[in-house]
Amino acid sequence: MPVTIDLHQLRTRALRTLLGHLDASTTDLWPEIGGSAAPDFSDAVRAELERDRVFGSVPVIVAHSSEVAERNDFVTVELPRNKVILVRQRDGGVKALINSCRHRGAELVTEESGKCRLFSCPYHRWSYDPSGALRTVTLDDTFGAFDRTRYGLVEIPVEERHGFIWAIDDPHRSIDVAAWLGPEMDAILASYALGDLVSIDPHTYRRPTNWKVMQDGFLDNYHVKYAHPNTAGRMLHTNAVALEDFGRSFWFLTARKTLDEYIGHDVDWDTAMESHTIESCYLGPNTMLLKHATHFELLTFRPVGADPAQSIMQMRILAPSVSSSGLEPKHWRRRWEKNWGLLIAILHDEDFPILDGLQRAMNNLDAGSMLLGRNEIASHLFRRLVNDLISSPR
Repeated sequence: MPVTIDLHQLRTRALRTLLGHLDASTTDLWPEIGGSAAPDFSDAVRAELERDRVFGSVPVIVAHSSEVAERNDFVTVELPRNKVILVRQRDGGVKALINSCRHRGAELVTEESGKCRLFSCPYHRWSYDPSGALRTVTLDDTFGAFDRTRYGLVEIPVEERHGFIWAIDDPHRSIDVAAWLGPEMDAILASYALGDLVSIDPHTYRRPTNWKVMQDGFLDNYHVKYAHPNTAGRMLHTNAVALEDFGRSFWFLTARKTLDEYIGHDVDWDTAMESHTIESCYLGPNTMLLKHATHFELLTFRPVGADPAQSIMQMRILAPSVSSSGLEPKHWRRRWEKNWGLLIAILHDEDFPILDGLQRAMNNLDAGSMLLGRNEIASHLFRRLVNDLISSPR
């Protein structure tokens, strides 16, 4: 039977805990201080394990459904093990096809997105339909006979759930997103109705930084007023988190400074609290979903192959479409351009320089071990999951 979760109770409990933290200058805590060392972020052997045992073993979000809304719509995605084409099928489903011709291995598609009824190889013009089936072998009377049904494009497993397209970066795996998320987080995502929203101008960044450094940076509520004193630090409280641990995922609530007026009051959750808080979901192993009053933000992080010092970050704003929002098209565009402008300024001017420098510092040979405080509870849980995955045989 499907699990139901009382979101009102969850939010009220977290809200009261958060208000108590703000009043007492406390936060949720991990049982003990933890540690790490530079090889966790710079070692090539560990990076290979993460590529295969994390991204080659469990479901990760690779797109929002609205990005391939219609038949033959496609987007290309660089995953750690494979570059793939996500394409909407005739029957309404989605396939993830490895972007490599079965003749000599040439890349079929170089565009980030588009619509295509036939994928044609630029090298010898072999072609494939959107299902991945081999359709044309040029000059086939001289090529020789072979079983074409065995030489379609290779697929990796995908599933569409909660408005997202999820994939496991290994064609030999099977996928079950609900089982991976667990009943609580699956129910929370279902309540958000994310499939009714659209992805607005998704941004992709390739960074000279380990993917875990990037993920850590966006789980961390401890740095806000120090790294972002003139932007996010003016609006958000630092070092105050109320968190619910669901195992492979977790949910937490953080506070805008406007929540201060409720300190000392015994309040229940209502929709007015959405403008005073940020509700966040960590979807293991590599995703943050942030719920704001008017929209969601989705951040995903993954390595580039098995390179410990290269990663890809994708960021999406998910919001009601123009027609659903009730806004004039120009006002709708202006709203999300303004949101993107703020996000990009924070990323480029404040987060990226710090995280890039952190990765460079991982090359220091004598810097000593590092610490992770009890107050950095989300990062402890993130490390727990990644360490569990790389310790498990595939």
